[in-house]
Amino acid sequence: MNGSAAVTGGPASCRFAHYFVVCGVDTETGLEPDDGAALSQWLSSRPIQGRTSSHAAVVTTPSVCAWNAGESFEQSPIRRSFKSKVLVHHPESTDRHPFNKDAINMLCMPRGLSFCTQAERLDPRFHSFTIGFDDGTRSYGFVHTFYEEVTSPQIITAMQTLCQMHHVEHHSSSSPSSSSSSSASSPSTCSMDSLASSLEESDAESLPGAPGCLGCVGTFDPTRDTLYVSKALCLITPLPFLQASQRFLAQLHQAVTSQTAPPLPLESYIHNILYEVPLPPPGRSLRFHGVQGPIVCQRPGPGELPLADYPLGEAFSLLGVENMVKLLTCVLLETQVLLCSQDYQRLMTVAEGITTLLFPFQWQHIYLPIISGPLHHLLHAPVPFLMGIQRKDGAQRSSLHLPHEANLCFVDIDKHCVEYPEDIPQFPDHTELIQELNEVLLRFEHPAQVGPTTKPSASPDSNSPRLSSLVLEDLMEDRQNGNLGGEELEVLERLQALARRCGGEKGSEGGKTLGLAFEEEEEELKAAKLNVQLREVFAARFTAMFGRYEEFVIHGALDLESWLNNREGTFSFDKGSFLAVQPAAHRNFLSRFLETSMFSSFVDGKVISCWADREPLQQLFDSRLQRGRLHEAKDEDSLSRLYRKCGTLLQSAQAVERRLLKVDHMAIHPHLLDMRIGQGRHHPGYFPKLQADVLEQTKRMLMERMEKENVELGHRGASISGLQENTLIYGLCDLLERTWGHGLQMKQGKSALWSHLVHHQAAQGKMEAPAESPGYNGTDQRTFHDGTVLLRGSLLQDIRFVQTMSDGLSEVAQARAWIHLALEKKMLSQHLKELLTHQELLRQLYKPHAFLLCEEEREQFLFHLLSLNTADYLCFTRVFTSICIPYRVVIIPMKKLSIAMATVSPWVCVSGELGDSGVIQIPKNTQEIFFQTPLTLVSASQCKNLGRLSTLQLGVQETTGLLAKCLVDSVMVYNEITGHTYRFPCGRWLGKGVGDGSLERVLVGQLVSPGVEEDAGRWTGTPPELASPSQSVRAVLGSLGMDSLEVQEDMREAANNLVKHFHKPEQERGNLTVLLCGEGGLVLALEKFLLHGFKSGRLFQRNVFVWDFVEKAVVSMETADQMGDLHGSTLTKGPPCDSLCHYINAINGSPRNIGKEGKFQLFVCLGIRDRLLSQWLLLLAECSLTARTYEDGALLRDRAAVHSLCRILQTLHEFSITLEAALIKGVDL
Repeated sequence: MNGSAAVTGGPASCRFAHYFVVCGVDTETGLEPDDGAALSQWLSSRPIQGRTSSHAAVVTTPSVCAWNAGESFEQSPIRRSFKSKVLVHHPESTDRHPFNKDAINMLCMPRGLSFCTQAERLDPRFHSFTIGFDDGTRSYGFVHTFYEEVTSPQIITAMQTLCQMHHVEHHSSSSPSSSSSSSASSPSTCSMDSLASSLEESDAESLPGAPGCLGCVGTFDPTRDTLYVSKALCLITPLPFLQASQRFLAQLHQAVTSQTAPPLPLESYIHNILYEVPLPPPGRSLRFHGVQGPIVCQRPGPGELPLADYPLGEAFSLLGVENMVKLLTCVLLETQVLLCSQDYQRLMTVAEGITTLLFPFQWQHIYLPIISGPLHHLLHAPVPFLMGIQRKDGAQRSSLHLPHEANLCFVDIDKHCVEYPEDIPQFPDHTELIQELNEVLLRFEHPAQVGPTTKPSASPDSNSPRLSSLVLEDLMEDRQNGNLGGEELEVLERLQALARRCGGEKGSEGGKTLGLAFEEEEEELKAAKLNVQLREVFAARFTAMFGRYEEFVIHGALDLESWLNNREGTFSFDKGSFLAVQPAAHRNFLSRFLETSMFSSFVDGKVISCWADREPLQQLFDSRLQRGRLHEAKDEDSLSRLYRKCGTLLQSAQAVERRLLKVDHMAIHPHLLDMRIGQGRHHPGYFPKLQADVLEQTKRMLMERMEKENVELGHRGASISGLQENTLIYGLCDLLERTWGHGLQMKQGKSALWSHLVHHQAAQGKMEAPAESPGYNGTDQRTFHDGTVLLRGSLLQDIRFVQTMSDGLSEVAQARAWIHLALEKKMLSQHLKELLTHQELLRQLYKPHAFLLCEEEREQFLFHLLSLNTADYLCFTRVFTSICIPYRVVIIPMKKLSIAMATVSPWVCVSGELGDSGVIQIPKNTQEIFFQTPLTLVSASQCKNLGRLSTLQLGVQETTGLLAKCLVDSVMVYNEITGHTYRFPCGRWLGKGVGDGSLERVLVGQLVSPGVEEDAGRWTGTPPELASPSQSVRAVLGSLGMDSLEVQEDMREAANNLVKHFHKPEQERGNLTVLLCGEGGLVLALEKFLLHGFKSGRLFQRNVFVWDFVEKAVVSMETADQMGDLHGSTLTKGPPCDSLCHYINAINGSPRNIGKEGKFQLFVCLGIRDRLLSQWLLLLAECSLTARTYEDGALLRDRAAVHSLCRILQTLHEFSITLEAALIKGVDL
């Protein structure tokens, strides 16, 4: 049979394995120190840490130098690592996945070559790895590493020379020299044509005995020691067939190390698995043959979870159930995850295990479960990653200085602990999920607690006759199936005769081997069933959380091309509506998860499925959702249960069991070849360089968030608030931390950004003069009565304020507080620009390749941050609610009679979402300092954080005198920390005998976006000239000049705003007081309605107040009731009339002197709160006084208009209205 005829397995994409690889020592190049050539290039521009010895210098990154302790050349040469090479690989290349020699070699032997003598353990080791490709696919590598005897004289001589030089250097009394030497070894002529020849040569003799003190550990003497070197056998497959690949490689190694050679050349088995063993069809199992016996693998069907062969039970035992759930939460929220362990396979087990639990989502960022020395610089990447790093013996967590830890989840697998970032929310239904997982583990008698797992190691089988018998049985099956020709049959007969002479048909030994095989198969079946049930539990959780996600997917494009062209500026998922229908306990986690790349990719796949075939994972998830809805329709009780356990555990386990116990397909058996698998030629490959993608990924993430915010904040009145805003800002904090952690010289704390800010503060502190800080003029500085000095817009002042907020804040929390503060002040970009202008400090803290030292990228980054200034944020005010904040109150009088302010003693009480300031008396002599035109009274007060301000009570002391009154235009309140400005319009008199005689007013304010002119006036103490007419005059004149339709439209608009307010999610609602009492509010609209057609004999209408009519109407009702004379009107005595009279009398009896306008405002607010306002309006319309007070065409005399108004007000009865304490203070109703 020729070689070409044997290739019957179809194209490479359909084969079980892509490549077979052998890595080890290359006798032609000799011993080369594994000094990390790629890493040394990366650090070429920086001073390196290391020691020059007799051979070479060790180069390590500052962040992992302590972690890799033990790699110094002060060690014995036999303890050092040397470069390995790819010795054999076959085939040379495949179409879709070219062979990458450097990457495969680095992943097969991440620590390079290691040597030992017969005094040390020689047990084989197994680990696996994964390689990602540009098209998004992965290949899996499975590596069996063992030690073989070194037979090359050149290698033995080189090791002996190194050991002698090390001994002389180590014991010399002179100072160590820096001279370097290299081992001069001549090229070896040792043939490496086949794996068989290389292994047979090393196993020609048994290991020699060791009389006396032979071969001390760490030393080498060729006269008494046998030298061994590591060698790796690797199988690369398109799917993660862990168990099958591990068994094949172990059998291959056991066969060649046995004293009896295998019945077929090793090339037959390798050729068989590369070309003749296909992938199992979906939903089917496949049996193929290794050297010692059959191997079974299976593949899930279309309706099952994708293949995952890594033992999840082992991962849960290593970390514990709770830690695994925490780790999964961090991965779902796309934090940076770093795994560490002494065992490479443990890194892969946890990494692959946690990513398989993500179904239906997929990890979208850097995924390197095993990183070797030359790739340690990837730990500086300012993007999410999932990486694994090996820890040397004795290395401590404190010695591992990572570039950024603010958003890092550190997993120490060997110590069974997980350190997760601050503020990580709990996974939904956290307690119930852990309980269900524990139940699954207990059903399989698997330890649910944390602890190391012990697994019987696969020792070489010394019963070679039995192995030969198994192989011969397989070959007999081949003959029966017609797979062997004439020449092969002759060889088979000779092998059978040989087996009989060696006693290969002894049944007793064979029975023992068969029992062990059954036990191993039983354990594999148990592990496979446990795997699928654990994954089904998590899949059921995601099904429950996202069962209705399709209802919130936005399909706004006509075709795929238009959607792709406008993808960056459109929304594909209605996140706000989705969160509104979720349980409150789940929103903290879900709001952050909806912002991740894996969820965005999932939603994009759903949108694209309108025009193209759905992704397999998405199709599987959607089909499961459909089945779940059918089940819910049949099971009515399922809707009432808050947590529903997975109902498909038994079904999924049975499907796996059926495939493994009853094999569906048999592969062609290995057979004799007339060819040998030679050493392949290597095409130069490349390992994907991810550093170049870091900057682009940073800009993409930031732009994505900015565009989403700008879309919602681009129109007046729209805003992002509550949980959604917190999620976006948290993502921004994470992004800034990663950016500032890129390329650090030395990590000095958990937060790279805060460390930079503190260094900047220290540097500027040395430059500042004792009296004042340079760069700020006198207008920027404000001194308060307690001696506090504030510099508006000062970076240093913001840093100092955060430092004084609380002693309990961690570095990460302080950095986030500073970001929140700068963002709310709209100074984030400006502050960071100032921080980055200190070039000398940047060069001290960062390496030349760092992102912050790339001027062009840095400017683009700051420009994107500048776009955040288009939105108003209250993130600092709403998050840090327990801090003290200084406020400044500025009373702005009207230009006319402003001198009267000098004779009054005003007081204010500011109220916000979090409380009120209490009554603050403004000093009487304040006006002497700011006696300007117009006059401004300024007062500063430091109190607790009030949140977003809503109302302000303004009053004056009751005094006598001609000038004991003032006409106030507005009141401005400034938050001296965040820089927010609130304007409270007034436009009315304060004082007895003028206006409505009010000595106290409740003003409603709104946040003002300050302009340049206003900003300048604000900080110089000179407010801009304003001449606003009083609200009462404006209302009267407006109502007289407005027709009835406009008045009614204003009323409907005010009520409609209230309805929309209550239909929003609670966390997204605005200020109710503004909708009731502010501009365009219900009070002003109703006042216009009642003033329409009002009779008055005064020319300028200045003393027309609705409250006068309401009071007279109540008096008229009470008088008529007392006299029993209601025949002149249609009124009837009853509860509405009684309540109206009671409320009016209570308002008039209030100790507060709020004036007629204030009383009418209180009357409307109480009426709408208690659902009585519509009844009262009917009473006022039917009152006999109405006909005498209003014109014939007045709205109040129009029965249809009144009933229409009452129906509008009745629509508000379904809502529960809560009034601010400032509005109803002093009235007990």
